Amino acid sequence: MSNNIPFEIQVEIIKRLPVKPLIQYRSVLKQWKSLIDSSEFIVQHNRAQPLHLLIRHKVPSEEKYALVVDDDCFPHHKPPIVSPILKPGRYGTMLGCSNGLVCLHGSGQDKSKSLIVIWNPSIRKSVGIELCIGYDDVGFGVCPKTSDPKIVKISTSAPMDKKAEVFSLSSGAWRSVPLNLHNITKFWFYQKHVVIDGVIYWLAFDCNFLANKGSWHARIISFDLTSEEFGEVDLPDYLAGPRDLNISNLKESLVVLNYYNHDAGKHVCDAWMMLKNGVLKSSFTKLFTFQVNKSNGSSIYNIIGFRTNGQLIIEPKVKPYCDGEKELQVYDPSQDI
Repeated sequence: MSNNIPFEIQVEIIKRLPVKPLIQYRSVLKQWKSLIDSSEFIVQHNRAQPLHLLIRHKVPSEEKYALVVDDDCFPHHKPPIVSPILKPGRYGTMLGCSNGLVCLHGSGQDKSKSLIVIWNPSIRKSVGIELCIGYDDVGFGVCPKTSDPKIVKISTSAPMDKKAEVFSLSSGAWRSVPLNLHNITKFWFYQKHVVIDGVIYWLAFDCNFLANKGSWHARIISFDLTSEEFGEVDLPDYLAGPRDLNISNLKESLVVLNYYNHDAGKHVCDAWMMLKNGVLKSSFTKLFTFQVNKSNGSSIYNIIGFRTNGQLIIEPKVKPYCDGEKELQVYDPSQDI
């Protein structure tokens, strides 16, 4: 690219390029490498590209990942396998995705520490952050104001004693943040979380089991990546507990998945969407109900997320298999029961 072209124009050209030349251009000029590796460029490039879904395949020896374009051919693509340069050890999990970055968590080489990996699958780059092993709830997201990737860690050093810390990739350091919710110490967090509009959401359950007469009380705990403040979303009474719940992201809205036994032995899942960021119980509306089992009661489907068109992405828990791996399927919610 000519040196006569202003750098601002070069940026506009580069951010519209596909992934393969981007990887090559990182080694051409230091200025381009710095640009392509920056958080701001990652956000801009992701917005200019077709949406991709990151699919994880669990095999006995390792985990494999594939970037799949969310188009009319989904889920019948045969995408290439991509892997982070740094890989967490055994029992690794995918913590979350935000602005094209993926956060993985697993054991480190030092047995007293775990390893968090922030990975950009588009340019095949990853960085690792070590954590001391403890009773930690971890969340990941990219701050919408600064484009800075952040990890939030809620640690429990003693029963009912929690503290929170935030790691920002730009500073490379941890710092304490206040736990501004007075009752957050009473909850344990479900590992999966979602990031919507710069806010991390966890599903949490009340630890005060005896006071609740043997039942769990569920709610949503949030963390604003810009203000770095915790929040709380009260679920409606019919979702608060005791329920088999999960959360997901549909068109940048929070969705609560409620699994339960329906009439005639059917095991079904209701999807409830939060209409706005708030604490009102009336802010959730039911979208659809999906049957997840056979007539004999055995579960056959695992709901793993949503496409941009609103279709469910589901994974069979039994055959059919494709090349030794489970075959993804899609479901149109308009066909609800």
